[in-house]
Amino acid sequence: MKQEKLVAVLIAGCLILGGAALVVRGSQDRQAPVIKVKKADLTYQEGQGYGELLKGVSAEDNRDGDLTDEVFVDRVVQIKDGKAIVYYGVMDKEKNVGTAKRTVNYVEDGNAHPITEDTVAENTEQAPEAAASQNEPAKADANNDLTPVGEAPVIALTTDQVTIAAGTEFDLMSVVKGVADGSDDADSLSTRISVDGQYDVNTPGSYLLHYYVIDSDGNTSEVKTLTLNVQ
Repeated sequence: MKQEKLVAVLIAGCLILGGAALVVRGSQDRQAPVIKVKKADLTYQEGQGYGELLKGVSAEDNRDGDLTDEVFVDRVVQIKDGKAIVYYGVMDKEKNVGTAKRTVNYVEDGNAHPITEDTVAENTEQAPEAAASQNEPAKADANNDLTPVGEAPVIALTTDQVTIAAGTEFDLMSVVKGVADGSDDADSLSTRISVDGQYDVNTPGSYLLHYYVIDSDGNTSEVKTLTLNVQ
């Protein structure tokens, strides 16, 4: 009789723990914030700040609410015919990253080239010379300094673009130049690298991957973006 009671207590305990685990898992925020980009006739002049490019851009998160003030311009990529693609990003408190992009006019050497359609670009078509350069390793961004500033760790990538043939395996960590932090050593910090973004090595297209690292104190690095081109 005592054994039966003990078994019943153990089963009840397991059920309670299992239910608690489901509640905790269900309460985790795994949904990325959404960035909305309104149509706007914007012109970006080479070398200028990004403030103008944030016009008409807003962000909303299912838990954190309005994140418009947290939206940042990740980069501006010149394509052709006086156009450029602006890549936007935003991160919520649970480190979920939302992204968006749109086409703007691009001014180089003082000459503006109006675009024919101002819409969010679904596919980035590059000029021949730009496509050819993808076969060569890009130089690390000048801002990829592995010296931490303040409490936040830093992460650096060896390149911001990688091109592979469809069906080829891709090692996410192969483009990480390194990580650094004021308190954690590089080896332990490397285990805390996160990569957000969906990609399919079997389907041709361009995929945005977002790299960041969180140290043992919960400080998060700046997000670095990699474009994975599958051809």
